[in-house]
Amino acid sequence: MLPAVYSFTRDSVALKAPRFPILTLDERQLTPALGFIFDVRWLLPGESIVSILWKFARANGLAGHTLVQLMGADVDPYEGVEPMRDVIDVKRLRRMLCLPVKVLRASLLDAGQRGRHHPTFRYCRQCTARGHHSVTYQMFSENRCPAHDRMLETQCRHCGRETPYILNAILVGSPYRCAWCGTLYGTRFPPVLSTGPTMRKEDRIAIARHFHNRMAGSFCLGGDDRRV
Repeated sequence: MLPAVYSFTRDSVALKAPRFPILTLDERQLTPALGFIFDVRWLLPGESIVSILWKFARANGLAGHTLVQLMGADVDPYEGVEPMRDVIDVKRLRRMLCLPVKVLRASLLDAGQRGRHHPTFRYCRQCTARGHHSVTYQMFSENRCPAHDRMLETQCRHCGRETPYILNAILVGSPYRCAWCGTLYGTRFPPVLSTGPTMRKEDRIAIARHFHNRMAGSFCLGGDDRRV
């Protein structure tokens, strides 16, 4: 059974008359040419694919099942796919998000490290409140956030449930909140997307330094910058 809250929620805003004509589109054929917006400056080094998709969905008003479908015609949005480099079509993802290959590859888990990834979504409450989730948080070898020194959590503090770390309509469609009860993971909803920093400078430096220190280590992240 699907959770009561999982994909179609957006920021609560008052309804207003649309400024532009309403177009009927085939969501499977969506491309940046139709007006998608995204800015790499919204991301920190090591941002996970889930965090990237949450920001993309928020900026463009897309539902979770739509985003997962865009990742591949053969992908069932409710079953989803593992966020692994050997599973995800990075070429397709790059065309959709218009992000550098290195950023996308670093956002995905390394298939060679299977068994070292946490199967459920892990988060830092303070990072989530600022719109950030790092791919390193999914590693069993990581226990604390490098910026806030908080223990990483897996359970919702309200209902106690965990969400599998799978790119499906449930996780992708529940930005910054529990997919089962809708409670925010952080202390507040992240601020509006902007090119300005949402974290203190020292926190951004700590996150970037930690990620880059681990890139060539056991995480095997971001080391391959081949053109796609």
